[in-house]
Amino acid sequence: MASAAAVFARLGYAQSTLEDVATEVGINRATLYYYVGTKEELLVALLDQPIDTMRSRLEEIAAQPDSARDKLAQALREYVQTMVEKPELFIFLSENVHKVMSGPEAERIRSNADRYGRMLGQVIDDGMRAGEFRDDIEPATAVLGILGMFNWIHRWYDPSGPRPLTDFGDTFIEMALSALEPSKRRKR
Repeated sequence: MASAAAVFARLGYAQSTLEDVATEVGINRATLYYYVGTKEELLVALLDQPIDTMRSRLEEIAAQPDSARDKLAQALREYVQTMVEKPELFIFLSENVHKVMSGPEAERIRSNADRYGRMLGQVIDDGMRAGEFRDDIEPATAVLGILGMFNWIHRWYDPSGPRPLTDFGDTFIEMALSALEPSKRRKR
């Protein structure tokens, strides 16, 4: 799995082949086909657990009695931590490969990813209703903007660079929260 993740991260899912994965593992393609039938099977195996974990963790965060601002910050910190631990997940998100995946496993991944976005939108909506966040934008639009900002980090972030990913994550979290702050100038 780690080899498939490395290939998908380096080449992108669309450009990767099972031959690339076999080469990375150091086996021939026929041997790889004995264990896995398609590139999609590998992707599903890589993504199912992390997306389910992210969704479950967001459910726990959303159920807390904290402010919406604190819930959103905590959810985004978890998101960044997942980026650190599972960068291949964000290749999936940025390439929209979920749109070309098929089968019940792929549907479960799509469903969990969609549910995650809706739950994050609910946290933002709760913050709008409580006066913690501006109310002149749709929560779904805010989610798209926030996740879009985070989902492209893997394209430019250099893990061997001087700053850890969590530094950028903290900055992006503050930017997202600042963008949602209510203002007397903004009205719905």
